[in-house]
Amino acid sequence: MQEDVFPAAEKILSEIENVLKKDPNLESFGIFPAEDNENKSPVLHEENALGLASWCVKPLYCHVYNRLLNLRQSYHREEPALVIRWLLGALLLNPDVTTFWNMRREFVKNGRLNPQEELRFLSIVLYDKAKCFEIFSYRRWLLKLMLMDGKDLTSDAETLLRNEFQVTSMAAERYKNNSHAWSHRQQVLLMLESLCASRFYSILENEWEESTRWCNSHISDYSGFSYRQFLLRKLLVQKQHPKQPIPPAEILTRRREIINNFCVKNKNNNYILHDATCEQVLNVLHKVNPKECPGVKYEQTLINLSYWTEDCMFNEELINMFPGHEALWNHRHYLVYSFIALQNSYKNFYSYKPECFEPPRNLELFRNNSTVELVEKFSQSPLTTAFWARNKELNDTHKSTSRDDDPANRFITRNVLCNLKNGLQNK
Repeated sequence: MQEDVFPAAEKILSEIENVLKKDPNLESFGIFPAEDNENKSPVLHEENALGLASWCVKPLYCHVYNRLLNLRQSYHREEPALVIRWLLGALLLNPDVTTFWNMRREFVKNGRLNPQEELRFLSIVLYDKAKCFEIFSYRRWLLKLMLMDGKDLTSDAETLLRNEFQVTSMAAERYKNNSHAWSHRQQVLLMLESLCASRFYSILENEWEESTRWCNSHISDYSGFSYRQFLLRKLLVQKQHPKQPIPPAEILTRRREIINNFCVKNKNNNYILHDATCEQVLNVLHKVNPKECPGVKYEQTLINLSYWTEDCMFNEELINMFPGHEALWNHRHYLVYSFIALQNSYKNFYSYKPECFEPPRNLELFRNNSTVELVEKFSQSPLTTAFWARNKELNDTHKSTSRDDDPANRFITRNVLCNLKNGLQNK
C-alpha cells in the first residue's frame, strides 16, 4: 500500500481515543455516510455510540496501516502510546489483520494495555464486525491470561466468563449463522466447566433454557442449533457432582413427566412410569435386562435422557409451525444420531458415556448398519417405538405438502429410522 499524506489523521485518532477513555458505557462503533466538511469533525459521539464519517475511512486507514507496517519492517522504536493509537484506528476499521492483534498482545504482556479495557474495546469493535474470528480469538487469549494471572480480575472468574454470554448473544443477533460467536460461547462454557465444577450443572441448565428461547425465535440459524447440540451432548453425559445433592423429588417428577409425554405418542407404551424406580424405567425404555451396576446414578441418567426427549418434542413443534426451514430438519438428523448413540451406550454401560456421542462413531453406525440390523438392535423398546411414531407422523404430515427439493423430503429420504420397510408399529 502506498504512503498517503493525511494531516488530519493524528487529530482524528486522538478524538477517537478520548471518546473511548471518557465514555465507559460506550457500546458500539459504526461508519456513517458523509462528505468531507473541513469545519466539522468526522468523529461523532452520541448516546454511547461512536461513529466515523465515511469520507475519512480510507485515508485514515492508509495512514495507520503504513506506519504500523513500516514499524514492523524497520524495527525502529516509536512511542508506545502512539503505536497503541495507530493500532486502535487500524483495528476499528479492519479487525481481520492478525499482525495488529499480535502487536496488542505484546502491549498487554508488558503492561501497557489493561486486559479489562481490552475486553471493552473488543466489544465495541465486535458491534460492527460481529463475525470476525480474530476478535473472538483475541478475547479468548485475554480471558485465559486473566484467569491464569488473577490480578487483573475486578470481579470473580465466573462473572467474567458469564459476561461473555452477553457478548456472544449480541454478536449472534448482529450477524446470523455466526459460527464464530457460537464457537466462542462453547469455549467459554468449557472454561466454566473446569472452574465451577460444582455449579456447572446449574449453568448448563440456564444455557439450555436460553438456547430454547433463541432457537424458538431464530428458526433458520443453524449455528444456534449447533450450539444446542453441544449443550445436549453435555446434558446427556452429565454426572452428579460429589458436592451436588440428590435431585429433589419435584425435579425428578417433572423430568420423568417429560419422558412420559414423549412416550405416550405410541399407544402401545402402556408401562407405568410413576410407580417404578428410575432404574426400572430406564431398563424398560431401552429394553434391557436388569443388571447390577455399582456406581450408576439412575436418577441422573433419567434426568439426562429427559433433555433428549424434550428437544425432540420442541423440534417437532417448530417443524409443524415452520416446515420449510432446513435448519430444523438438519437438527432432526442430529436427534436421530444421538438416539442411536444413547441406545448403544445404555445397552453396554447402563448409562450414557461421552465417547458414545462422538460424531464419527454416530455417523459410522448410522451409515454402515442396514435397516434390518437397526430394527434388530432397537426394535420394540418403548423409546424406539415412540421416536419412530413421532418421526412417521412428521413425515406423513409434511411429505404430502412438500416439493421434491424441500428439506422435509430430503430428511424423509435420508432418515433410516423413518423409512423402515416393516414399521415398528406393526411388530
